[in-house]
Amino acid sequence: MANLSRDDRGQILLIAAFALAVIFVAMALIVNSAIFTENLATRGETAGSEGALSMRADVTENVGEAVEAANRNDDGSVDSVRASIRNISRQTGYQSARSGRVVDVSYKSSREGERIYQENNSNFTNAAGDERYQLVGNVSRVEDASGTRAFVIEASSIADSTAPFEIRVQDSTAGGNENSWRARIWDAGSDTVHVQTVKNDSGTTVTEDCKVTTDSPGTNVTIDVTGGTIDGEECDALGTNSTGENFHFGAGTGVTPGTDDTYDISFDNATEITGTYSLVVHDGPEDLELLDESDGPKSNAALYNVTVEYTYLTADLRYETDVRVAPGEPDV
Repeated sequence: MANLSRDDRGQILLIAAFALAVIFVAMALIVNSAIFTENLATRGETAGSEGALSMRADVTENVGEAVEAANRNDDGSVDSVRASIRNISRQTGYQSARSGRVVDVSYKSSREGERIYQENNSNFTNAAGDERYQLVGNVSRVEDASGTRAFVIEASSIADSTAPFEIRVQDSTAGGNENSWRARIWDAGSDTVHVQTVKNDSGTTVTEDCKVTTDSPGTNVTIDVTGGTIDGEECDALGTNSTGENFHFGAGTGVTPGTDDTYDISFDNATEITGTYSLVVHDGPEDLELLDESDGPKSNAALYNVTVEYTYLTADLRYETDVRVAPGEPDV
């Protein structure tokens, strides 16, 4: 066995330490290289997904227009929507192929609904002239939404009144004002529309107001009740206010999706507004209570929402997802 002197042992320790240092430096380089590569991959994936998300937004808008057209003209025909989706897929695919992308859109499923509307420019009473009446009953909520969408009023005149036109949404089993959402609409002068929403959630009442001055005096005012806007301007009384309180259509009614809970939609002081309106409601497990068409407002079968399969492919990215389309649905 060789005898090592103190100097020999020191040299061996020095060499071993140097070797370990080289190993540690190499490992650090390898780890840093992996992190750098991962960052590049992440950035590339994010950049690539921008096109997929942008195209998805376009597809959602186009399918939404197809759904609305089918509801207006074809009683919510699924066949009509399927044909429109095939055209959307074909046209989008042609345009995308020029830039090396593959896009495909196909119908997957739909949910039934009912479109309720007044197409003649008149006050909002029924045919009997009633100022207060139930427009529709037994409406069911859907997941994360009120079960009513695309509720838009085109008002040709709004009265300046101490008893303004009111939209009432209330739990079908509640009495008085309990579990209700009420939006009052009147002309505040100087081309300004005032909306006051009163929400009574299990006996606790809160109120929110908004005033919007229209840009075009003397013309129709568009009140998007479920979208929360007046002539395109946001209205806290129909949406989420500055403190985060929810005043979206139907908030506070206590109706739970996936249960037998339902709510009713009524009009009050219907002589205080003139124009047209349209809304789509979810046709849930309970039969809807609709006015007879001889009573004024009309109704037809409609699609509440449609789900499509969306695929977007490039050389570096594969994006596939289901897209649910429900135009004008409150974001709650």
